[in-house]
Amino acid sequence: MAQKNEKEEMQSVTIRIPKELYFEYKQALLEQGKIVTYDVWGYMNDVVENHKKGHQ
Repeated sequence: MAQKNEKEEMQSVTIRIPKELYFEYKQALLEQGKIVTYDVWGYMNDVVENHKKGHQ
């Protein structure tokens, strides 16, 4: 995952997710020792990196 730069401007994002899905997602991550925010950042970073690789 990309390093977080202290001066990097951040964007808050709000998404609507079914409560039960979010609860199960959080539980699954908890069992893996992961945090929702960092898991989403990691996923977004992977999507961007794979997109870049596909366009080279």
